[in-house]
Amino acid sequence: MQILTRILIPTLVPIILGLILSIIDKSNDKEIVKSITKEHIVIRLPKAYLWVGCLEISFFVTCIVLMTWFPNGTATAWEWILFVLLAFIGVAIVLKTQIWKIEIFRSKNYFICRTLPYKTYRILYSDCMSYRFGANTLELRTKEKTFHIDTHATNFEFMLAMLIQHKIRETN
Repeated sequence: MQILTRILIPTLVPIILGLILSIIDKSNDKEIVKSITKEHIVIRLPKAYLWVGCLEISFFVTCIVLMTWFPNGTATAWEWILFVLLAFIGVAIVLKTQIWKIEIFRSKNYFICRTLPYKTYRILYSDCMSYRFGANTLELRTKEKTFHIDTHATNFEFMLAMLIQHKIRETN
């Protein structure tokens, strides 16, 4: 049992995460090829994020159900709260992957960004002041707001190309 907890699990976690990231990259490559000649390009979060959120919801709701139906007297209130919060994080991940998107038009001087609370922004490239890369995100600063764009998003490269085309400066 100690071999399982001390060697196998720490070894399997990076392997599984690497597989998920390689699947994301492969699906993104296919989408880039499909979108290369299109006028209207949609940037979305990868479907793998949706599956991670669904698995997280399933796991923690199952834990809550098992704690309810088969109590052994060891569950405390903070464990219930923790499992409910972790299930809600899964719900937030699923909602974000379904709602968040950016629409780019090659011949227009703007793009449309829809964020989690269903708020839609029409952003002119002339309003964009700068962008910079963070850890797995592109931070785009406009005159009114800062937007965070996941670098693993499908068709992300088109967003970067449009920012360069419209001479938006990159900062460090």
